[in-house]
Formats: sequence, C-alpha cells, structure tokens
Amino acid sequence: MKITTSCRLTLSLLTLLISFSLHAQVKGFEKIKWQKEKIAPGVIWKSSHTIIDDTIPQNINILIVNTRKRDISILYNPEKNIKTSIQASEASAIAAVNAGFFNVKDGGSVTYIKVNGLIVDSDTAKKWKRVPNMNGSIAIDTDGNVHISKAMENSWYDSKKEYRDALVTGPLLVHDKTKAILPQTSLVTARHPRSCIGMIGRQKIVLLTLDGRTDQAAGMTLLQLADLMMLLRCTDAVNLDGGGSTTMFVKGKPFSGVVNMPCDNRNFDHEGEREVSDLIIVK
Repeated sequence: MKITTSCRLTLSLLTLLISFSLHAQVKGFEKIKWQKEKIAPGVIWKSSHTIIDDTIPQNINILIVNTRKRDISILYNPEKNIKTSIQASEASAIAAVNAGFFNVKDGGSVTYIKVNGLIVDSDTAKKWKRVPNMNGSIAIDTDGNVHISKAMENSWYDSKKEYRDALVTGPLLVHDKTKAILPQTSLVTARHPRSCIGMIGRQKIVLLTLDGRTDQAAGMTLLQLADLMMLLRCTDAVNLDGGGSTTMFVKGKPFSGVVNMPCDNRNFDHEGEREVSDLIIVK
C-alpha cells in the first residue's frame, strides 16, 4: 500500500498527540531528577522526591531488575502478617516490595496465590471471590521468567506446573504496550500510595512504590499510575496492594532497609510500615 505525504503527516500528528496525552497525565515526568544506585549486579535502584503537575509532590522509588542475573519470587506467610522489611531480611533478599491484597486482621491472602508450586491456602469462594479490581496476575515460571497478564480462573494456575509462583492482583494497568481499561472504582480514581510491577521487554522487571497520604507525597490515581508505567517503557504492568502496605526494601540501607515512606503512621518518614502477608523479593 502506497503511503501518501498526507498520510505520513496524519500519522506523525497522531504520534505527537499520543505522546502529548501521556505526558499530560504525568506532567513534569521528563524533568524528574533521579538518584540512581546499582545495589547489586542486575539491580538498579532509582528514587526521586519531586514535583509533578507543577504543584503536586511525589516520592517515587523504582527497582529495575534484570532476570538474567537475579531471581524474582513471591514470598508468603499464610499464618501471620509481618513487616516487609523483616520478611525480606529473614529471606536474605537483596530487595523487595509488598505484593498482593490480604486480610489485615487475620492474615492470609484474599486472592489466589501459589508459592514454590504449592497452593498453601484452601481455595474457597468466600476467601478468594473475584472483584472487578482483581483482573490481573503475576506468574513466575520454573526458569525464573516473569509473566504479567490478565487473570485466569484459579484452576488454570493450579494446572500449570510450569509456574512455580502465581498471584492474582490488580487492576491490570498496561497490557501488550496498551493502557488497560480500568474499572471505575474508588481504588482506581482516588489518590493513594501505590505499589506495582511492570515488564520492560522479556527480561527487565520494574518494581515501583509511590508514597502518599502526607503533605510531602500526594499519591496517584491508577489512571496516572498506568501512564507512569508506560512512560517507564513497561509493555505490561499490574497494580499491587497499596495504601499503608506500600513498602520497598533495599538490603543494607538505613531504617531496616525501608527506602520509601510508608504511611501507616501518617508521617513522611520510614517508620510507618504495615505488616503484610506476601512480598515480591529479589535475590
């Protein structure tokens, strides 16, 4: 098919409009000054306490992990909730972020979870009943490859022996280089602290925490977070449990390795860490 000059101009204009639309959602992203540190071979930590949209403060931490050099897995304690920093340290992890949604009072995941090939919890409709937000999943195969995709039925993950770890979470933010259609729930449309995981190609993983609920960190809607993950060049991304659960751990750093500002104490400091049931860890 012959492409005319007019078609080329139209395509160029569309590309510019799409690019503008993305940057308009996270205005000032391209001006962020990142602090960057290599914390281990195959693991880069980037952080910034910055202003986005001219007036809105944000505190962002990012881990970029090369899965050819590091192993990513899900760590789960079905019996009790324990702080991310404690679980990660006891597991000798290099880095970690909190993972899925869980029962704050009694412990245990409230969505499907498989760790080391085992389904530790009994799968009951009451405990793992799907809601519109839970439409994404993370699966890690026996070769250590991470897969982010739309959620399947629980029995599908049971039958897939090639996946040693699996977690249903959500909402899905980016799918196959396209921003996902997000459900219009308060989880999506309100500003909150956020945790999420994304993929850059097949072998780079992005783990991100974004703080909130203080004057120094506003948090984001999931619409904004989806745009942010696309600006980070993620081809696929899914939301994790956020709010007071949002925590990033980096081994050897001050404050027991907590590098973000968890908000369960409503202060902009490293002390407001919540006890959680499961993590994504890097070794």
